[in-house]
Amino acid sequence: MIALQVNETERASYLLTGPESSEALASAGLPVPEQVLSAEERSGALVARTGRDEYMAMLKAGVTAPQSEWCFRRYDSVFEFKGEGWVEMMAHLCQYDFRQLKPGDWLMTSVAGVNCWLYHEIESGSLLIGADPGYRHYLNETFSAVLGDLSATRNPTGGAS
Repeated sequence: MIALQVNETERASYLLTGPESSEALASAGLPVPEQVLSAEERSGALVARTGRDEYMAMLKAGVTAPQSEWCFRRYDSVFEFKGEGWVEMMAHLCQYDFRQLKPGDWLMTSVAGVNCWLYHEIESGSLLIGADPGYRHYLNETFSAVLGDLSATRNPTGGAS
C-alpha cells in the first residue's frame, strides 16, 4: 500500500511584480531567489521567482506579507503530498519525470490537465502543488481517485497469485 497523504494546506499567496518587488520581499524579511524559476523557503515562507521582476510568495499564518503597490493577493489551492509514493502517483498525473525533482526544486507544469506550480520542500520532503482555486474540487477528486487506484493494485482481493 502507498503511504501517502494528500492534504490541502493553509497558505496566504501573493504575486509581486515590477522592479520594486525584490525590495518589498527583502523589507518583509522574506527570501529573494536569484534565479528565474527557482524558489527559496524559510520558516513558514516559500518564495519563487517566476520572472525577471516577478515573484510568488506563499506564507503560513503569522508570517508578515510583503507591502508594495504591485503586490496582489492570490487565492491558490495548495495541496501537500506527504510520505512515500508521491513520485509514483505523479507519474500517473504528469509527464514530468519526478525522480529528478530534488528538494528545493520549483516547477511550473500541467498536472491532470491543470496548470500548476510545484515545489519539493527541503525539510519535510513533501511535494506542494498550487493551482487556481477553481480547480480545487477537480484536483482533490483526481488525486483521491489515482491514490485509490494505486492502493487497489497493491491489495488484490482475488485468489490469483
